[in-house]
Amino acid sequence: MANFKVVIVGAGVVGACCARTLARCGAEVLVVDQGEAVGVRGGTAAGMGHIVINDGDRAGLQLCKLGRSIWRDDCPEIAGADGFSETGTLWMAEDDDTFNELVNSAARLEAEGIRAELLVGKSFHDAEPALARDLVGGLRVPEDGVLYAPVVAAAMVDQAKQLGATFRPRVRVSSVESGVVRLFDGNSIEADAIVIASGLNALDLLDESGIEVPIIPREGQLAITARGTQVLSHHVVEAGYQKGAHGEVEEAVACAILPRSTGQLCIGSSRRPRHGAMVDRQLMERIVARSDRFLPGISRLPIVRCWSGTRAATADSRPLIGPVPAQPGVWIAAGFEGLGITQAPAAAQLIAHSMHGTTSPIDPRAWDPARVMTTS
Repeated sequence: MANFKVVIVGAGVVGACCARTLARCGAEVLVVDQGEAVGVRGGTAAGMGHIVINDGDRAGLQLCKLGRSIWRDDCPEIAGADGFSETGTLWMAEDDDTFNELVNSAARLEAEGIRAELLVGKSFHDAEPALARDLVGGLRVPEDGVLYAPVVAAAMVDQAKQLGATFRPRVRVSSVESGVVRLFDGNSIEADAIVIASGLNALDLLDESGIEVPIIPREGQLAITARGTQVLSHHVVEAGYQKGAHGEVEEAVACAILPRSTGQLCIGSSRRPRHGAMVDRQLMERIVARSDRFLPGISRLPIVRCWSGTRAATADSRPLIGPVPAQPGVWIAAGFEGLGITQAPAAAQLIAHSMHGTTSPIDPRAWDPARVMTTS
């Protein structure tokens, strides 16, 4: 791919992964973003930073598995504790019916070669002594982890820059079509290939081409406690979280608590079909109350910040990864909902293989944009 010029629109974690992967393939890479730096906007800046295997859909599980493997083996080395750290995920069951769902999850994970173990009674509470004593049990996925996505995204773009890539901040893209990226200032950038990795912004970039991009906003709210309040070692998530994560309900609140390397707890989670705006205090109270049911006393911990963000989702809960229909030389990687950080490096590999015309490590057809993107 020497002298093959690729422009990547979006410098979140997905764009950063694409930049590093394509630069390693020998492409001449230019990353542009409307933000002032890498990873400071959108889902990358607002997300929890969890790297998690989600088994609600086999295709999605494969994408998570590949993404997690890349993070574990090839995350940039970062001073401090912002890089990948193995915390494991502990899915929690309140009752026997929910635990039986975890038994089924364990079987699916085992069939895919993913380490997981069911915990009940003493083994469950030994794993996380601070959790509510009446919980039935859980499923531990020990190789999951956490990273601080803004710092990691910046490090990945730095690695791409060492291979000749360029990053241009504060660039507002108005539209994308085959061979050209048009800017709001009237200028344009020509390219052999273009990757749209700008989340919700992808909705607007293809308007002039008459292509409908079926990406929808899903708001989420999070809170973080003061330093010195970390009473968990695992990322703990209630098993019912799966339903909200896969679009089965219009609005969902579920317990998801992530320990951070800073000695803090990141508390979530919520989903509802809207753009993130101001923090909804009533909704945040519901999130904390739900978390308190699983981790008694968390409602009394000092919270230093609350924030709202917007996930880019799709109606079928599968991201759009691959060539844009009727636009030769244009690819898209967007619509990951809450799994964008986990799946980003896997998506970058699928994009690179598609550009090369080589065989992907996993079947890319489940995420082919042509399944849902239409032209008018």
